[in-house]
Amino acid sequence: MQSELSVKVLRYRWLIFLVLALAYFFVYFHRLSLSVVANDLVKAFQTTARTMGLLGSVYFYCYAAMQIPAGLLSDSLGPRKTVTFSLLIASAGSVLFGLAATINIAFIGRILVGLGVSMVFIPTMKILSQWFRAQEFARMAGILNAVGGIGVFAATWLLALMAGTLGWRLSFELIGGCTFLLVGLVWLIVMD
Repeated sequence: MQSELSVKVLRYRWLIFLVLALAYFFVYFHRLSLSVVANDLVKAFQTTARTMGLLGSVYFYCYAAMQIPAGLLSDSLGPRKTVTFSLLIASAGSVLFGLAATINIAFIGRILVGLGVSMVFIPTMKILSQWFRAQEFARMAGILNAVGGIGVFAATWLLALMAGTLGWRLSFELIGGCTFLLVGLVWLIVMD
């Protein structure tokens, strides 16, 4: 009986990892997404390269500023709640970005995305430390980083394909919708 329970727990942790790795995929997807649609954004908002540079960098400012709060929230609220709430923010930001009528609204959307995805990595590391053995932790962190690399690839290739077919606005709205579905998966599957 005990070994059957152990086998179920060992299998379930992989489901948790899969959901969180998918969330981390979107962290990197969002990180590189603006570079793919930069020309479209310049035309849509009739703005300058300088403004586009600031729009791209606001993600990184938010991400960097939230690293300490992400750890504190992960410890106080728990990683599951932290990732769920933060992905909800990122989802709303992506949809808002796709709907943005002005560059100012686009900035707000991008700030929300940066704030939201900034609180995925640290809580995920905490969950991995709880669900995987110490000798497995480095391997799991490496796999997680590889999934982030796949997110980079997807942002440069898949988003370019989506934007070329559907337009950049609908693409970001769909990405926001996928992120929202991921919110539900995190809430239902991930356990601290």
